[in-house]
Amino acid sequence: MTTSKTPLVSIGLPVYNREALIPKTLESLLAQTFTDFEIIISDNGSTDGTEAVCRQYAANDARIRYIRQPRNLGLLGNFNFVMKEARGKYFMWTASDDMCEKEFVGKLVEQLERDPELALVMADLKYISESGQPVKVNKLDSIRIDDVNADWESKRLLFFQYPGHKLYDCFYGMYRTEIVQSCHLPEHIWKNLVFSLEVPFLAQVAVKGKIASIDAPLKLYRYYANSSYMKEASSVKLIDKVVRGSEIWWELFVTAISSRLDWKTRVGLVLKAAYSSAKYAFAAVVPGHKPVADVPSA
Repeated sequence: MTTSKTPLVSIGLPVYNREALIPKTLESLLAQTFTDFEIIISDNGSTDGTEAVCRQYAANDARIRYIRQPRNLGLLGNFNFVMKEARGKYFMWTASDDMCEKEFVGKLVEQLERDPELALVMADLKYISESGQPVKVNKLDSIRIDDVNADWESKRLLFFQYPGHKLYDCFYGMYRTEIVQSCHLPEHIWKNLVFSLEVPFLAQVAVKGKIASIDAPLKLYRYYANSSYMKEASSVKLIDKVVRGSEIWWELFVTAISSRLDWKTRVGLVLKAAYSSAKYAFAAVVPGHKPVADVPSA
């Protein structure tokens, strides 16, 4: 089922073979206290029962648009597809195995409506185990709204360092659609290494508007110690870590130089990116030093 009414929020949900997990994700979205949204499900050719599950939910709620891709678009292609399909003023991705508290969408909308200079807003994340027990909370306290408004110039530098630590999780926050659709997901980085795109992507957003967080753990991230992400991240070779750092530095460099910011600010962003990337590469190759571990993202 579809609706002709343009929603205020578009939620992009790329999915592939998530028959067992996607019901909880959809239930958490449909239980939101804020209801003026659409859910765009892009099924990347699932071979399990994902299609049947999604079609049933779409039949029962007109806010859900289910689209089955005739061919597998790849992970990046599927993320891009749901973003381009967004009709709302605001947009957010959600992973097909994540959940959120019932106030999540409404609280983010409230902040974006209040402050037109905000390009992206996110809540703190609560990591939960396979059984649903809390593991830890990722508090994005370095970019609280009041602090960002007081000194955005210095806060923006945080998005030009790699690794980006806890700020990776802002990727799954709520964007102004016109801004997110003007950015690009760096395909070559995504192909080579796991989830490294978040740093350069968030940097693109940071040169177009402010990024901030609210002090509430409203996003729920399923955290598995033996997940495919963790296994892949732990198996990354040394040379790949160095290559990743150089590729990301180049993306950050291009983003800073091509932005409309003044030259002094652009140079500062380039220097920040160069320093953090060099530090990461040094720690990766020098015996006795370890690069700061990447924080898993949804």
